Amino acid sequence: MNVFKTICMAFSTYSRIPMPQVKWEEKNAEYVICFYPLVGAVIGAAEAVLLWLADRKGFPSVVTALLLIVIPIVLSGGIHLDGLIDTADARHSYLPKEEKQRILKDPHIGAFGVIRLLLYLMLLLAGLILLTEQYAARGEQLMVYALVIPFWSRVLCAYTSVWFPKARKDGMLKTVTGGKTIVQTVVLSVFSVMCIAVLLCQLPLSEEWWRISAWFLADLLMLFWYRTMAIKEFGGVSGDLAGWLLCMLELIGVIVLIPATIFG
Repeated sequence: MNVFKTICMAFSTYSRIPMPQVKWEEKNAEYVICFYPLVGAVIGAAEAVLLWLADRKGFPSVVTALLLIVIPIVLSGGIHLDGLIDTADARHSYLPKEEKQRILKDPHIGAFGVIRLLLYLMLLLAGLILLTEQYAARGEQLMVYALVIPFWSRVLCAYTSVWFPKARKDGMLKTVTGGKTIVQTVVLSVFSVMCIAVLLCQLPLSEEWWRISAWFLADLLMLFWYRTMAIKEFGGVSGDLAGWLLCMLELIGVIVLIPATIFG
């Protein structure tokens, strides 16, 4: 595996961030999923910078919250939202597994996909407005969470893509996961440790330990439900389902912060 080429392939696949053009090679493609969390690290860094800049320039909380939503969409190309829409349309069709898989590949957008997208964006916007209004009191903590949430969510998405049963024997998800599960797990575990280290080193544990615990527990419960749902309704996970999961994990990260940020 050529690490540089694989990182370039990961960013080219999961983001719109300009990267050097490299030849798509199967021996590197199998490790693309390993470096998927790095896309989240870049997005998180951009969001942390935005929070810092918004505080210095006095941006209204609504403007800051909207920009926090726009940044991931611009940098990632909105690929996760495409998965959210397709998954919503497929699940609410209430058709057999084969038909749901067909809907996932259908480029057209259905009513339920639009409804779920609007609901997701409104919930995310409301949560981010509540958080950014408290920035003056908890600015450093929020910057750390803004940095970590996109990274950690993609670590979990990568784990599930590697270990959970696949709905199809072909497709992009199969290409970027391949069969090197042990090596992929080792790399993803390193990223996980990096994420946890940032949290433990930068946040006051006496105040944040229960919030971090609640966040991780909520994520684990989501992963358990996601696996059950994916196997039952689709026969396994897919790229679109992974996009849906990413949206849910990032929304959970915002929701868990709200109570203590306001009342704590």
